[in-house]
Amino acid sequence: MLWVFLAVLFAGIAVGVPVAFSLGLAAVVMMFLTGANPAVMVEQAVAGVNSFPLLAIPFFMLVGEVMSSGGIARRLVNFASALVGFIAGGVGQVNVAASMFFGGISGSAVADTSAIGGMMIPPMKKQGYTAAHATSITVSSAVIGIIIPPSIPMILYGIVTETSISRLFIGGVIPGLVVGVALMVTTYFTAKRQHAGQTQPFSTRQLWTSFKEAWLGLLLPVIIVGGILGGIFTATEAAVAALFYALIISLVIYREISVRDLWGMLVRTARLTGMVLFLLALATVVAWFLTTRGVPQSLVATVSDFSTNAYVILFVLSGLILLVGVVMDLTPAMVILAPLMVPIVETVGVDPVYFGVLMSFVLGIGLITPPVGTVLYVGCGIGGVSMEQLVRSMVPFYVALLAVLVLLIVFPALILWLPYASGAAGS
Repeated sequence: MLWVFLAVLFAGIAVGVPVAFSLGLAAVVMMFLTGANPAVMVEQAVAGVNSFPLLAIPFFMLVGEVMSSGGIARRLVNFASALVGFIAGGVGQVNVAASMFFGGISGSAVADTSAIGGMMIPPMKKQGYTAAHATSITVSSAVIGIIIPPSIPMILYGIVTETSISRLFIGGVIPGLVVGVALMVTTYFTAKRQHAGQTQPFSTRQLWTSFKEAWLGLLLPVIIVGGILGGIFTATEAAVAALFYALIISLVIYREISVRDLWGMLVRTARLTGMVLFLLALATVVAWFLTTRGVPQSLVATVSDFSTNAYVILFVLSGLILLVGVVMDLTPAMVILAPLMVPIVETVGVDPVYFGVLMSFVLGIGLITPPVGTVLYVGCGIGGVSMEQLVRSMVPFYVALLAVLVLLIVFPALILWLPYASGAAGS
C-alpha cells in the first residue's frame, strides 16, 4: 500500500499535478484497491480539518499580514538596526535579527521573506552586497520564522500526531536563537570576505529611540510565549490574542492601515488557509488508509531491524526528511511524513515534542533548497536574481544550517529543556 501511494503521488507530481490533487488521486486509487466505502473518504477528510487548534493557522497568517502593512515590521527592522548594525556585515546582520523578531510573530517563512526581504534587500545592495548575497541572507534567515514560536508547521505536526502544540512552540525557542546566531556568524564571515555592508557606530541613544518606537511590536512574542508558559491561553487562543493586539496597534495607535485595508488581508489569508486545509484533508484520508493497512507498524518493525540506536535513527530520518523536503513543499511533507515517523522514533525513546521541532527545522531547510523550495522562488522575485546565482551564494548558509541540525541531534536538551522545565501546558 505504501508503494502504491508513493507511486501515484510522485507520478502525479512528475506530470505537473498539484500535490493536493495528487494526494486525492492516491486516496481514490487506494479506495478501489481496498474496496472501501467512498463515504469513508469524506468522513476522514472532514475529520482531518475539524480541529480547533487549526484555527491558529489563519490567525497567525493574518497577524503577519497586519504586521507587514501596519508599520510593526518596519519598526522592528529599525530596532534590529540599532541593536546589531555595528557588527561586521551591517545591514546583513540587521536582516537576520529582524527575521528573528518577525519570526516570533508570524510563524511563516514565506511571510518573513516577503516582509523582511522587501525592506532589507534594496539597502543591502546599496551597501555593497550583491543581489545574490543579499537574497541568500534573507532566504536563509526566513527558516527562523518556522522555529521560533509561533510556527505553522508545528501546529500541523501537533494536530496530525496529537502532540502538545504549546510544548512544541516552547521547544522551538532555543533552537531558533541558535539558528539566528549561526546565520549571523556566517553573515559576518561572508560579508568580511566580500567587503559588504557598512557598520554603524553603536549608539545607546539610537537604540533607546528605536526601542520606544518598536516596543509595542516587541510585546507580541512576549504575549504569545508568555501567555502559553503562564497557562493563560493555549496556542490557538494565543493566535487570537496576538491578532487582536496587532490590530489595536496598527489601527488605533500607529494608524498606518484602515478598516478598509483589512478586506484585502482577509482575502489573502483565506486563500492561503484554504490551500493548507485542502492539503490536510486529503492527507488525512491517505493517512487513514495507510494506518488501517498497518503501514506505520511495518515501518517501525523494518527500522527496528535496521538499528535501535536513537542517534542513528534520527540521522537517517533527518536525511530522509531533507530529501523529501527538497522535492515536496513543507505542508504536504509534514502531514504525510509525521504520522509515519513518530511511531518509529517513539520506539527508540525519542520524545515526540523533540522530533516535531527537529522535523520542522529540517523541512524548513527544504523550503530554501531547489528545485521545489518555495522560499527560494519568493526570494528570487524580491531580489531580482536567478535561481542558479542564489543557490551558489547560499552554500555557506546551507553549511551553517546543517551544522545546527547536527548540534540539535547530538544535544537534544537544546529542544527539550525549556518546554519541560517551564511546565508548558500540554494542550
